[in-house]
Amino acid sequence: MSKKVGWSFWWLWLIANIIGSLILPILVWQDPYDVRSRIFLNEILQSVGISLAQSVVLRDRFTKEGWWLPLTLFGWLLGLSIIFSIPSLSVRSQAKLPLAAILLIDFAVIGAIVGICQWQLIKSFRAGGLWLFASPIALSLSTFGLLLGYTVNSVALASALQGAIYGAITGLAAIKVLRSPKMLPKSKK
Repeated sequence: MSKKVGWSFWWLWLIANIIGSLILPILVWQDPYDVRSRIFLNEILQSVGISLAQSVVLRDRFTKEGWWLPLTLFGWLLGLSIIFSIPSLSVRSQAKLPLAAILLIDFAVIGAIVGICQWQLIKSFRAGGLWLFASPIALSLSTFGLLLGYTVNSVALASALQGAIYGAITGLAAIKVLRSPKMLPKSKK
């Protein structure tokens, strides 16, 4: 069932993540909100867009790809709920940490939860465990794109850069995972 996975897949994954990250946040007028509110709204909208875009790219790549969308959305929403309900993790906290440090931690937490949810579908691949590292690293590093875009006061640039960084890193991991052989189930004696 698996199609060939190479650089054309990576480019498709990257473009899908940029479009998925960009499309919904730019449709919502966010100017009256402060940066912290925009980031929260942006992440909710991006989670839907990225989940949809990744699902389309993964269509016909492995047998359980139909679950990618609901599990990815669940992971994003659970992660966002956790970081915004724990005051010390939230960008709303009055901590002495700079916004960039708080966002790096927040997105690593979200990325870990999303990665665990998605890993449920790819754990049968020998390199599936790589996803547990790639997802939090990619999402936390995408913070730099988000902050750069907001520094120049552009929600569109923030969303596009965040999607590009996240997509580039997870795309490399997806290639490695999908190219790896599937592990055979252990036989019961």
